Amino acid sequence: QIANPCFAKEVEEVIISTGIDPGLLELEVTESALMDDFDQTRKMLLALSSLGLSLALDDFGTGYSSLSYLRQFPLNVLKIDRSFVKDMDHEPQALDIVTAIVRLANCLNMILVAEGLETELQFHSLRQLGCEYGQGYYMCKPISDDEFTARFLNQASLTM
Repeated sequence: QIANPCFAKEVEEVIISTGIDPGLLELEVTESALMDDFDQTRKMLLALSSLGLSLALDDFGTGYSSLSYLRQFPLNVLKIDRSFVKDMDHEPQALDIVTAIVRLANCLNMILVAEGLETELQFHSLRQLGCEYGQGYYMCKPISDDEFTARFLNQASLTM
C-alpha cells in the first residue's frame, strides 16, 4: 500500500467519509518496507503524516535500515520486535539491545511499544527501562471480532 501513489488520497477519503478523527488512527509500516523505494516511501509517509494520523515503525531492529533513516521519516512510534523482547530475560545482549532501543526512542521523542510481551518479568523489566506500552499475550490473548466488540462496548458504557 505504501508503494501505491494513491494510498494517501485513499486514506484521506476514508477519513472524510467516516468523519473519524485522524489523530485516533495509527498506520504501521515495517522496517523492510521503508527501504523498498526510499524517496517514494518518504513522500508517502509525509503525505500520510500531514493528514494528522500517527505512523509506527513495526519490527524495529530486524530489518536492514540505517539509523540515520529514522530522522528522515515522519515516524511517531517505534515498535521493538518481539525477538528481542522474547530473549531479554535470558540473553544479556538482547536486554542490551532493548535498553538501547528504549534510549533511542526517548532521544527521538518517539512512543515505544514492545511487541511479544508474554511474561510478568518482561513486563516489569520493560517498565523499569521506561517502555510504557506493550502488546502480546501478557496483555491479552487474541480474541474474536465479536468478543472485541462486546468488550469495547462494555468499556465504552463504563466511561460515558
